Amino acid sequence: MSSGVYIHIPFCARKCAYCDFNSYDNLDSLMEPYTQRLISEIKSGLPKDYDTVFLGGGTPTALPLPLLLEIVDAVFKEGCEFSVEANPATIDFEGFAVLKAAGVNRISLGLQSAQDSELKILGRIHSYSDFLSTYKAARRAGFDNINVDLMFSIPNQTVRSWADTLYKVVSLKPEHISCYSLIIEDTTPFSRMELSLPSEDEDREMYMYCAEFLKKNGYNHYEISNFAKDGFECRHNLKYWERKEYRGFGAGAHSFYNGARYENSRDVSEYISDNKVTKTILTQKDAENEYIFLGLRKTDGICLSEYKSLFGHDFTEKYYSAIKKYADFCEIRGGRFYLNLNGISISNTIICDFLE
Repeated sequence: MSSGVYIHIPFCARKCAYCDFNSYDNLDSLMEPYTQRLISEIKSGLPKDYDTVFLGGGTPTALPLPLLLEIVDAVFKEGCEFSVEANPATIDFEGFAVLKAAGVNRISLGLQSAQDSELKILGRIHSYSDFLSTYKAARRAGFDNINVDLMFSIPNQTVRSWADTLYKVVSLKPEHISCYSLIIEDTTPFSRMELSLPSEDEDREMYMYCAEFLKKNGYNHYEISNFAKDGFECRHNLKYWERKEYRGFGAGAHSFYNGARYENSRDVSEYISDNKVTKTILTQKDAENEYIFLGLRKTDGICLSEYKSLFGHDFTEKYYSAIKKYADFCEIRGGRFYLNLNGISISNTIICDFLE
């Protein structure tokens, strides 16, 4: 069974006020040594059977292009889905053309909002106009598989402004759209600010509108936050949700293989000088909880026969009470258990009742 490869680039042009990812905007002096350490780790641990590569961050395109190309070259393999995250205003047509020639075939652009006022609140360095220029440059360079990341429940955002963002993005016809609800994390500047956030009801209204609007415009809703044209589902991210094996390289990167999870040192300097890998061996109960939690993120849910084969008991019998409790929010059909759209919109609440 083919595995995936994730490569973490922790550098950003500027750290956003809402971001709690392992990323930094003041470590340019470490870019060169980080790249060399990263390539060394890749060479010593790259699996033979991988068929997806994902360069995430941070902002991979915050690296100087020659360093980014060294990383791409170290992991390139014919036939892979090869994704690179990019933020508007951090790469131009020439950069996209070079990445395309090097074997990258999927670009993920972090737009977040088509409203400049909302981008300013989020602390993004680009405008909507910058995004349009970047998107068109990627198309001109030959990319025919582009994802656009969007965010809702932004401070001061309304259902109307969110609908306008969706309309503008869909008119560009990207192959994939990811839509995430803003979560205020304790470690971020947003947690220390007084923000005018949409209510829970408005958040749910934005989500439901998004799912219905994208479906009407030809996007398959295949995971809680992800929508794709037919055949353009992200193969790499599906490995996470289906508990397939993957190797992670870079500061704070995670791996999953041989029934265990691994995490690299988060600190960039420590990763460069003496990376310490933390290993967690999963119990049967850990594995079962993960299978349920990750499986119910997908709109096609859990395969009941696979669940019984893996864990030795019938899902519908074991969770009869929870299934009955949420009868209006879930369905059993075609040998699968899954949440309907109403269920997905409150999935965090529902899934908790299936975990032990």
